[in-house]
Amino acid sequence: MLRIEKIDQGLASVLRLEGEIDEDGVKELRIALLNCLKTGGSNVVVNLRDVGYISYMGIGVLVERLRQFRALNGDMKLVGISLYIERLFRMAGVKSLFDTYESEGQAVQVFQEAA
Repeated sequence: MLRIEKIDQGLASVLRLEGEIDEDGVKELRIALLNCLKTGGSNVVVNLRDVGYISYMGIGVLVERLRQFRALNGDMKLVGISLYIERLFRMAGVKSLFDTYESEGQAVQVFQEAA
């Protein structure tokens, strides 16, 4: 089960994920990111610190939404990438697509400095 908490922080929405991004989690993640797009939030920080598992479908959703955010002159930053998730991203060939940060504050700061 995936739990998603959304927090608006200035120019960015922060999504804190907890649990597993499996088949059901992929659906939840897709909806949460789509809701950010629909509400005009084109800058998103996704915190993966408490994610224990992510499927390749989950990675696909992140890549798909990243492209949509960038098409709207926004972006998606990732926070809390574990060694496991980093290896999956590398194996999937998508690691270089994402900007990653140690903390939510650092990622949000990048959006604020760019404004």
